[in-house]
Amino acid sequence: MVYLLDANIIIRFLIGDHQKHLVKSIENFKDIESAKLQVEILDGVLMEVFFVLTKFYKLPKDEVIGDPKTILALNGVINSSKIILYEALSIIEAKNIDFMDALICAKSKLQGFGSDLKKC
Repeated sequence: MVYLLDANIIIRFLIGDHQKHLVKSIENFKDIESAKLQVEILDGVLMEVFFVLTKFYKLPKDEVIGDPKTILALNGVINSSKIILYEALSIIEAKNIDFMDALICAKSKLQGFGSDLKKC
């Protein structure tokens, strides 16, 4: 069975500010890394993670980008849109635009959609 991964599990794993939740999230990510647990990370969940880390925790975007990229690369993450999400994060890194604009740019670039965004 494939599970949908919630933003809170990712955030607790990355921030480690709640010991009980951190222990559980580490267990989850070990299982995801080994593909014992298969998950999908929805676009909105990744956007929420990015938003919470940069706005609530006030972490610099350039420090935040690498963690979601690493998570997307884990064996148990089976998103059909992995490449698009990875590209969106790369666009944020290169162009310093918001997540949704970067996602539109990535879909436009990789799937041949048109885009009215000048930022792409």
